[in-house]
Amino acid sequence: MTPVRNYLIDTSFSSLPVAVLFLNGRLDASNCSEVHSVFSELLRQSTSIVLDCTELEFLDSSGLGAIVSSLRKAIEAGGDLRLSGLSNNVALLFELTKAQRLFSIYNDSTAAVASFNPLKPE
Repeated sequence: MTPVRNYLIDTSFSSLPVAVLFLNGRLDASNCSEVHSVFSELLRQSTSIVLDCTELEFLDSSGLGAIVSSLRKAIEAGGDLRLSGLSNNVALLFELTKAQRLFSIYNDSTAAVASFNPLKPE
């Protein structure tokens, strides 16, 4: 695992080549550029990525934009970005903006990682 300020990257989560980025605290205009940088670096390691939002307390429109942009980058690289552990407040922002239609969203990162296994149904 690699700690990066308010983020934790775990690329040894399973036998699948999936990276998990654990977000905590706030994702807003003050730090969304850092998330872009972290995500771009992570994308060089794996194109199958899970954003675990279990510890994410606050998300504003800039943070949401960073997550949507990260999804676009993952798809352009031939991969996917899946979300897990959305709190009620974070999930509400996704619903209000209709962004939940763009993502596969799971209750926890274990289920999200397992969803990348082509031998198991989602």
